[in-house]
Amino acid sequence: MAKTRTKPGKPRRNFPLFPHQNGQWAKKIKGKQYYFGPWSDPEGSEAKYLAQREYLQAGRTPPQVSDGCRIVDLVNRFLTVKQAMVDSQELSPRSFLDYFRCCENIISHFERERLVSDIRVEDFERYRIKLGKVRGLSAIGVQVTVCRMVFRFAFENELIDRPVRFGQHFKRPSKKALRLDRARKQQQHGLKMFEAAELRTILDAASDPLRAMVYLGVNGGLGASDLAELTDSSITHGWLDFPRVKTGIPRRIPLWPETIEAIKSASLSRPKARDDVRSDLLFITKYGRPWVRTGPSGTSNIDKIADAFAKLLKALGLKRQGVGFYALRHTFETIAGGSGDQVAVDAIMGHVNDDMASLYRERIDDSRLTAVSDRVRDWLFG
Repeated sequence: MAKTRTKPGKPRRNFPLFPHQNGQWAKKIKGKQYYFGPWSDPEGSEAKYLAQREYLQAGRTPPQVSDGCRIVDLVNRFLTVKQAMVDSQELSPRSFLDYFRCCENIISHFERERLVSDIRVEDFERYRIKLGKVRGLSAIGVQVTVCRMVFRFAFENELIDRPVRFGQHFKRPSKKALRLDRARKQQQHGLKMFEAAELRTILDAASDPLRAMVYLGVNGGLGASDLAELTDSSITHGWLDFPRVKTGIPRRIPLWPETIEAIKSASLSRPKARDDVRSDLLFITKYGRPWVRTGPSGTSNIDKIADAFAKLLKALGLKRQGVGFYALRHTFETIAGGSGDQVAVDAIMGHVNDDMASLYRERIDDSRLTAVSDRVRDWLFG
């Protein structure tokens, strides 16, 4: 007859586990029994329980206890590669900041010490649901895209042995969902552009150099990042020749007389650049810095153009949700499209077109660019 083992007592009164008859320390969590180690190792069993407790209480599978690539290792490796691309000017600092913020969210949700190989489909499902509660559809699309990019990076760079499965739910919002979302926002807050009367009010109220920036925004669809990088040499004989910062696409933009006059006025009072700032920048803040720049830590973006423009809109009673300086770019695209020459509009906007015609097209006549620009000017002042 087999001898029955005597269950040990708890090593202390508040010990969280109980001795199960199978010879292991156990705990019932959410109606299910879990085992954490033999009676002979109460300290190791408690440590294992404490490491897995939060996962089990949340109904999740605990991470495997083994060597491997952790989430924090993956994120650091991914960002190191992206930073090298910034240093070689293959990636813009603004894009790097977008990646960095998405990686912060990945660490927060998936937990920094968890093994990449331990991530399951249900983890991505929970992340997608979590994003849907705090972000709009466009932002969800960005987060999902970067997250998939990071985890694909793990397999492609041999950090894990097999690809990560994302499941069917972890996808960008559909184009139909984005269209419906945009329609709802337009109904609630209006179009993401300015009307001619609003722009005239803004230009009358703006002071140098913001007035010149607004003119460039509506004259050629320049965004804040473009304006912060403009140089004196970019403007010659009434034309702006400057590649779009975001895409590197060359642009040639005819400038209105009003735009040229506003630029000249702003140049007369341009502050002196700091020693570590390029002195040929067209626009410099009163403290001698670029208007748009990366923060001291390298993980934040400072946009003084957006701040100054938002302050002006608020003072004029024109501030509404979703409408900021970038709405000038929306305005130019919308009005310029009425010219019927979308090729010329895209050229001024710096859009990336990979169609066959774009590959063969070597240049666009200045007369076409001028006709597009004049249409927007006639709409604004007509």
